[in-house]
Amino acid sequence: MAGGAKFPPVKVTLTDPTNETKGYTLVDGWHRVEATKVNGGGTIVADVVAARPEEIAWFAVVANRAHGLQLKLTREVRRGVFRAYVRAGKHRTGRGRKVKAVSEMAQDLTGIVSRRQIPSWMAADFPAIYKAMNGNGLEGQDLGGHKERDMDEEYAKAAQAALNEFSACMRAMNDNRKARRVLTTASAHVLELAAAVTGKREWPRAAVVTADDF
Repeated sequence: MAGGAKFPPVKVTLTDPTNETKGYTLVDGWHRVEATKVNGGGTIVADVVAARPEEIAWFAVVANRAHGLQLKLTREVRRGVFRAYVRAGKHRTGRGRKVKAVSEMAQDLTGIVSRRQIPSWMAADFPAIYKAMNGNGLEGQDLGGHKERDMDEEYAKAAQAALNEFSACMRAMNDNRKARRVLTTASAHVLELAAAVTGKREWPRAAVVTADDF
């Protein structure tokens, strides 16, 4: 860094805890990384923190709050933060299956979603949890006991929902030039992902989840 000052370590976590070849995801320190690049630094010290894949996005939100920084709170961003909160299991009390009261979740998500809005978002995004909220408050119960969620299935559902939203947005466009630009970008992403999924290339060594801290 210019002036000889040193940055504190950034925080990263394994993108896939079962496969180190998929690299690391940055959860805290995006601005430090960018500043290091600008100042010609080739490396930066990082602390590796343990996190499940579904917790990574929430970790980034927590990092922002810890540094007193505000997200650009569009409705889309707020909805994304809410989903990250639930996927990280923060809607539960401790490590059990009991779902927090709406008032507790609203306190966790102050400035993100109101107490009145939480039930409708939960019903739309996580219907099983919404059902538990209106039942005995226990999530994922069955005769065989509690089972861990199949995260691949969760990701597949989220990806499919995103594709459906993408298709709807494309159909709504009137300017074909803008639509073609979006399709060009989408095609590049599809080709890159297809190569990684089929094993023709490695997954990117690092992925960034925005954590606007410095």
